[in-house]
Amino acid sequence: MKYELQTIPVWDALRKEGECPICNLMQAAEKDSLDFYTGSSVMNPETRVKVNTTGFCPHHLQLLAESGHPQSLAVMLRSVVQQRIADLEKPFSAICSSKPGRATDKAISAFADSVFEHEQGCLICQRMENRLIRYCYTVAVLWDTDVEFRHVLEESKGFCLHHFVRILEISGKALPARTRAEFIHSMAMLEKKGLLHTADDVEWMTQMYKSENDGKDWNGCEDAHIRAAYRMIGKGRIDDEDNKQV
Repeated sequence: MKYELQTIPVWDALRKEGECPICNLMQAAEKDSLDFYTGSSVMNPETRVKVNTTGFCPHHLQLLAESGHPQSLAVMLRSVVQQRIADLEKPFSAICSSKPGRATDKAISAFADSVFEHEQGCLICQRMENRLIRYCYTVAVLWDTDVEFRHVLEESKGFCLHHFVRILEISGKALPARTRAEFIHSMAMLEKKGLLHTADDVEWMTQMYKSENDGKDWNGCEDAHIRAAYRMIGKGRIDDEDNKQV
């Protein structure tokens, strides 16, 4: 299966500073999705049906609530809340009518399952996953077909470990077996180089807090701890362990 190439945004992200161009792309993708669901789409009946049936994960619903679009969110959540009330009518009744003891515990468990099941779906996560696949697919194809892109990529810092794994996985859909083997080897070498550079920067940062190094040049390592965190799990995935961002 072939995916639509996203050459321009991938090129633009690669030219920017940062630990991972895919992280930059996914942050933009998340903002686009938040804007979509707080914009005119809320007046579209088809969109509202999807929101009612699939909804949003806790992380993205929180971002929507904090996005500064109260009217749009109120319009969208009006039908969501009404639908949830209807869906929870039976679990509510079971709790209220259950006898003390195991019956009550069973009713509470069923109610909890209903609540948590609804939290698993997320329209924004789905949109971002689709974007991520296209971006990773594009990286592999451009590496194979564009000499300049290959050179710029191989001279870059690489990727965060989270998106590095996704690129390796998705390359199987973008490249033939022999080319993919070369691509994986090239990306592995690039990623190892980036990790070693990150390790050196963090090491230097720790040394700069020692009294004997007072006054020495930080060599750009003032934010090495932040960049190391981004390298490990990706920018935008740090603030919340349950963050479902891809």
